[in-house]
Amino acid sequence: MPLILRPRQQNNVSDPLYATTSVPLSGNVSHFPLYLRILWGVTALLIALAFVPGTLGDQTFLLRWGVLAVTLIVTVPYLYRATKHGLLWRLRNKLILTYLLIGLTPVVLFCTLVFLSAYVAAGQFAVHLASQHLQLQLDNMGTSDAGFAFSLAHRVEEGATAADLGQGRDGEPASSTVRRAGTTLPSAGQPAGATPSQASRPPVIRQRSVYLDDQEIEFRDFMGNARSPMRLSPWIKQRRGGQLKVFAEDGGVLYMAVVDRVAAGKDQAGKDHMITVIGTMPVTQPLLSTVAKGLGVVTLLPGVVEDAASGSVRSNAKQQRLSGGARPSSVNLLDYQVVFRSRLPVLNWESGDIRPVPLVVTSRPSVLFQQLFGTGLTSSITDAVRFAFIAVCIIFALLEIFAFYVAMRLTRSMTGSVEDLYAATLSIDSGDLSHRIHVQQDDQLADLGRSFNRMAWSLSRLIEEQKEKERMQSELSIAHEVQANLFPHSLSGIPSLQLHGISRPARTVSGDYYDFLIFHDDPNQPKKVTGMGLALGDISGKGISAALLMSTLHAAVRAYRFASEELFAEEARSVTHQQSLECGELFESPARILALLNRHLYRSTQPEKYATLFLSHYDDRSGRLTYSNAGQLPPFVMKLDGSVRALDKGGTVVGLMDGMRYDQETIQLESGDLLIAYSDGVTEPENDFGEFGEDRLLDVVRANRDQPLEVISTEVMDALDAWIGGAEQPDDITLVLARKV
Repeated sequence: MPLILRPRQQNNVSDPLYATTSVPLSGNVSHFPLYLRILWGVTALLIALAFVPGTLGDQTFLLRWGVLAVTLIVTVPYLYRATKHGLLWRLRNKLILTYLLIGLTPVVLFCTLVFLSAYVAAGQFAVHLASQHLQLQLDNMGTSDAGFAFSLAHRVEEGATAADLGQGRDGEPASSTVRRAGTTLPSAGQPAGATPSQASRPPVIRQRSVYLDDQEIEFRDFMGNARSPMRLSPWIKQRRGGQLKVFAEDGGVLYMAVVDRVAAGKDQAGKDHMITVIGTMPVTQPLLSTVAKGLGVVTLLPGVVEDAASGSVRSNAKQQRLSGGARPSSVNLLDYQVVFRSRLPVLNWESGDIRPVPLVVTSRPSVLFQQLFGTGLTSSITDAVRFAFIAVCIIFALLEIFAFYVAMRLTRSMTGSVEDLYAATLSIDSGDLSHRIHVQQDDQLADLGRSFNRMAWSLSRLIEEQKEKERMQSELSIAHEVQANLFPHSLSGIPSLQLHGISRPARTVSGDYYDFLIFHDDPNQPKKVTGMGLALGDISGKGISAALLMSTLHAAVRAYRFASEELFAEEARSVTHQQSLECGELFESPARILALLNRHLYRSTQPEKYATLFLSHYDDRSGRLTYSNAGQLPPFVMKLDGSVRALDKGGTVVGLMDGMRYDQETIQLESGDLLIAYSDGVTEPENDFGEFGEDRLLDVVRANRDQPLEVISTEVMDALDAWIGGAEQPDDITLVLARKV
């Protein structure tokens, strides 16, 4: 499985968002840190030196294991971090590992359980066969010794004494008595007349001791068998009768022992007699070879005696190990040699306690399989069972491989989409908004890829719109600066009239318009002021279109003003004074100017575009104000006594219909009179209590009428802001104030 690392971010590497803790490790050992390479180099050197003969190899033999342990302790955490941040960073590797854990873990656990169960079952079977074979040898001893004991007891009942038993019946040797009792026993020399089956058995040494009333009987001839070295122990004397067949240990030697105690009746004096026969056979290699035939190797460790009560282990120097049999050869590569351990209960002859002795059986599965099925089934059935078992294992393995293959295909399908998404996000992050995912499938991940493509397209469109918005904002800022320069800044030069104006747009640019125009008798003498023209208008709509129309209106009003002034000066120099007055009165007649403006706007703008406009001319010498109102909210003139007069003479809006005529009116301004001109943005803002209205405007002005015009304007704006509250300003706000001095 390749080791795939997380790629380094190429963007803002100093940004904590892109910070990673990836370990710089790949499949190349050169990526290991320097200290790890040094540790592994030292470890390899010590391992190589350990094989050098002599003092150097002996000294480094133990040192290498310590250095290897330290190296592993240092390397394992590094490999864990490298695996976590390198190998497991990729989603495909995580899914593969997940499938392996989910799919193989139950298989491994099941196989482990089957193996352990098979091992335990085979071990129990092998130990059972070995124990059964040992018990069969012990049973054979018990059968022959039982017949011998009963024959002796019968003779005692007939009146034979201990000397008679030692001499045999009627002076016959004891061997004849044994033969009549039907006990033909093999010996080390194997007597004549032995059966062929007996001749094939390995030579064994049979030993017997006979006791009459707990007194040993001396036999002259006992078919070549030796006298048993195992004496009559106290615990045997306590037994009333019967037969005991055990494995016993006496003097550090392991025996098979059979104890028979048979009641021999009463003699003439009425005394009860008891015959005790102790038969023993030492456990030797030939005996264990007979037991292990067809099984493998059977080993007893009498030198390692375990105390079941205390758990202690006692060593015996006489017999450390008894082994018999031959190691079976393997049938195939899977036919491994298996060792099974158990314990054989062994009786301590002196104390009568039972202690376990380790029993080890070494065999192979094929041998146990043959022992289990070979006797009950024919070879063809055995082969069929074996073939069926192997076939089922192969089928299960193929199913597991197929399931893993399908899982890998699904993994590749899922992780391929994820990797495409990851590559696409890197492209988008680098600024390539034209990158698109090539979708071929039709599933949820494919829909995710298509959604990403739509998102990338939307993102590119939003960025373009944002750029366009920024460009528009920049242009609006420029337009705002240009429009700000259109409003009058210097209002000096009119001795009898104070002026103030303010316009606050609802957006960047405003559709409201106001202007102050100063008139002179002679254009060449600008310091000699004769009058002032006041214009205030409101363009339909908001934003750029309203601002452009406002600029058009501003330019037209200024053009008419300068045209009238130039015409007035030219006529004054060339014709009579009466004729010059007729030309100079062009702008002094607001109604005529409105008619000209209406014709101009109607013919140069779209039909739905129009404007409301208030035009007035103030004569500085006479103090008269001539005005005409074209659809604008009527300005007010507030007298010193607090009375208010609305200036509402005029006509309809300009630019909506052609050929319109307008009325005008002239009023006399007295000292202290206050002219209040405003747009609808001042009176129409609403809240829960309704509109701000003209009455509130007049109340604020009336309360501060003695203050400078700038203060009155500030108070009106503060009142409007308080009335609007946190809401957005609904319309452009324009306020013009003029006071007669």
